[in-house]
Amino acid sequence: MSDAFFSLAFKASFLTLLVSSLLVVYHAMRSAKTLGGTLGQGLKKVAAGTTLDTIMIITYMLLERGDRGILNDEQIRLFFVTVGIFGAALLIAGYLQIYRISKRLKLFTV
Repeated sequence: MSDAFFSLAFKASFLTLLVSSLLVVYHAMRSAKTLGGTLGQGLKKVAAGTTLDTIMIITYMLLERGDRGILNDEQIRLFFVTVGIFGAALLIAGYLQIYRISKRLKLFTV
């Protein structure tokens, strides 16, 4: 694989990730306002987790470009671990909350 192809594929995949993440956040926040209750809370958690993961990926891309800012290696490591765990916890909590509601409403019965 050439470097130009890899760079183009990386940019295309990042653009796809960014657009889909923004759409998830937009629709989740819009639906959470109209739904309310526990389903709205679950959607807000999913939106927050997606936002944190998007911030983490953008930060990674900036670090790869050489934009280090004022953070040293240990602070960057701590940032990635903290944001990764917190974002994953929010996503899992949101999806579990939505799953419990759908199970209670018997939406996914065979």
